[in-house]
Amino acid sequence: MPIDQEKLAKLQKLSANNKVGGTRRKLNKKAGSSAGANKDDTKLQSQLAKLHAVTIDNVAEANFFKDDGKVMHFNKVGVQVAAQHNTSVFYGLPQEKNLQDLFPGIISQLGPEAIQALSQLAAQMEKHEAKAPADAEKKDEAIPELVEGQTFDADVE
Repeated sequence: MPIDQEKLAKLQKLSANNKVGGTRRKLNKKAGSSAGANKDDTKLQSQLAKLHAVTIDNVAEANFFKDDGKVMHFNKVGVQVAAQHNTSVFYGLPQEKNLQDLFPGIISQLGPEAIQALSQLAAQMEKHEAKAPADAEKKDEAIPELVEGQTFDADVE
């Protein structure tokens, strides 16, 4: 079937004036909010309510002793406990600290495993103190003794 070139040109001219579709601008989508964290917290609270968890007030701090000798220290901690289900929840921002950073207030909380770590720490401190005087003597050897009566003022002028 032959195509009439005049009609085709006329249709192309008309279609150029009438655009199909709109401008290509992006749709404004709502930015995602932090509802995910709130959802998790809400779900956790609902599960704790099912377990009949009780909030314990006036807990100043909580410490969790790790196997590597470090301590997870919670300051200003919130605690909920469901004793019948053997469940405890601690809220707060933990800080990982060394055992010696929390002395002497942490001694009453130490168990048998932590006492072993404490004895290892004491042994390390003794070794460090034994090395310190030897290092000080080496440093003293490098410094020359001052001679009485010798001044450096004359050399400066």
